[in-house]
Amino acid sequence: MANIKLLDKSVWAKIAAGEVVEKPASIVKELVENSIDAKAKNITIEIKNGGIDMILIQDDGCGIKNDEITLAFVAHATSKLQSIDDLYSLQSMGFRGEALASICAVSNVEMITKTDDEEIGHKITLEGGEEKEFNEIACVTGTQIKVSKLFFNTPARAKFLRKSKTEENDITSYVEKLMLSHSDINFKYIVDDKLIYNTTNCSVIDTIYTIYGKDIANNMIEVNYNRGDYKVSGYISKPTVCKSNRTYQSLFVNNRYCINQLISASISNAYETFLMKGKFPVYVLFLTMPQNSLDVNVHPNKLEVKFENSRFIYSLFNSAVYQTLTNQTHILEAVSEDIKEVQKPLENNNLQLFEFNKVKPNEGISYSDDNSFEIKNKNYVSKEHFVDKVFLKSEPIVFEQSTTTSVIPQVYVEGIKIKKPSEPYIFEQKKDDEKIYQNLFNPTRTIVGVAFNTYILVQEDETLYFIDQHAAHERELFDKFMKQVESQDVPIQELLVPYLLNLNDLEFDFITQNIELLKKYGFDINEFGKNCYKITSVPMLLNGIDLKEYFDSILANLNGNIKKPHEILRNDFATMACKSAVKGGKKLSENEINILLDKLKENNNSLLCPHGRPIVITFDKKQIEKMFKRII
Repeated sequence: MANIKLLDKSVWAKIAAGEVVEKPASIVKELVENSIDAKAKNITIEIKNGGIDMILIQDDGCGIKNDEITLAFVAHATSKLQSIDDLYSLQSMGFRGEALASICAVSNVEMITKTDDEEIGHKITLEGGEEKEFNEIACVTGTQIKVSKLFFNTPARAKFLRKSKTEENDITSYVEKLMLSHSDINFKYIVDDKLIYNTTNCSVIDTIYTIYGKDIANNMIEVNYNRGDYKVSGYISKPTVCKSNRTYQSLFVNNRYCINQLISASISNAYETFLMKGKFPVYVLFLTMPQNSLDVNVHPNKLEVKFENSRFIYSLFNSAVYQTLTNQTHILEAVSEDIKEVQKPLENNNLQLFEFNKVKPNEGISYSDDNSFEIKNKNYVSKEHFVDKVFLKSEPIVFEQSTTTSVIPQVYVEGIKIKKPSEPYIFEQKKDDEKIYQNLFNPTRTIVGVAFNTYILVQEDETLYFIDQHAAHERELFDKFMKQVESQDVPIQELLVPYLLNLNDLEFDFITQNIELLKKYGFDINEFGKNCYKITSVPMLLNGIDLKEYFDSILANLNGNIKKPHEILRNDFATMACKSAVKGGKKLSENEINILLDKLKENNNSLLCPHGRPIVITFDKKQIEKMFKRII
């Protein structure tokens, strides 16, 4: 066995850097968090070649004092903690004192900084952690850090860097998270000399529009849910807008971007009966909570968090999302694509498209007889997008106003009609859901008939409703089952032969911790020897279910947080409701239709079947008349 000895600083510094500097995005994260902690209101992030060649972060924060600049690059030196007790009331983004030391250990770093009460700034240059230059320099208040030649002295790490575009995408994703969580800060993001984002005091929904586009932004639902000192706020997508992966999901705990499997599972379970299988919602959610009930000191990257009461947090998010979704009717409106007015970019190969920045419509514009306009004040437009004159065909020009500008500003023409013969209709969320919902269940409604013995046609005012009778009955039965469980009014079925549930130590502990929940909704379950439970009765609604398969699904997630009774049985109830509901093709009488609609209203405000399919689609009278060319 080799003798024990202290590692050289050049070795342990590089090893320690591996925990903090995993990739270029790690550097951007650490440096920008320092800028935020420095109370910066304007932060510029510039990268080249995916951050491998260069990362530059510039802010207008408080800066670093002259006599503390060198100390800032020493491991475990920080201004954000004074004692261990400070960890329990932490308000800053960074706090470990590892970032600058780790970054400069594996790259070349140049920093220029000045505080407000200093007349002159200072510049320090380090190569692989060794100081090479320290001089006075004229500069504004704030800090600028440039990182170059990443992993130049650790070739083993350098060869594991991914393609520059992949590294760039990681950085862009992080910058977008910053834009969402810190709307009070102006961010400028530049990639390979191209401006990608330039935000100016945007709201969260404005930023969602900028990052994810109009379709998603227009289909988000605001969340506001409180329990004591805990608040969940932000936006979740309507079930009609979903993705095939989780990359459109953002969680912020006390304004810190976090990844937490518990909360992710809680939100997914809340969406379970609103989304089709294999689909994921879009969300931007914020949790505000007491800092002393939260541990962010789990990993150096500070992305993971631990909660003092994880069961409470699971319930908090599940209730916030589920209640928000159930308060929506989810009625879809059929819109003819060939009559829908949309905004489309003006097509002109000789025209550089642009958008006014911070200018009201018609301000600074001079119109001419040749259907063009000139710009009076050229400062309204950035130099790279400036044109002297724009020619239009026949339509008036409209400027999209936004507090956020993206890399490719555009001029839009309003009123162009697009026809897609292969897709004659699109379906949008109905704008006035509550009014439509009330009309549908109005006693004065008229049952027009049933199409294909499947779709009930109801007319009220100037709206025609198409109702899927199977989906409607499925929803009504599902809600009935759920209410029975919630009210603990579940009929019990005794088993002819008791079922023995044999478990390992972890599984046994998990069931033991949650035994009361299982008993509440109909299981007669008791200990029966070592690591074994005996089940003598089950909820009547689960009569005939495969108990082994059922408990296997419960035990699949041993995180100590069993789902609530209504969550445990959600999929089973949805399947039972689907099998029991009236099928498409079976003709219903008018009396049966009225009973179905009345029961649907009694149980739930959500008009989606338990598997996420829409129940109601509307056609407006004006839309129908336009299709028949009765009106233009």
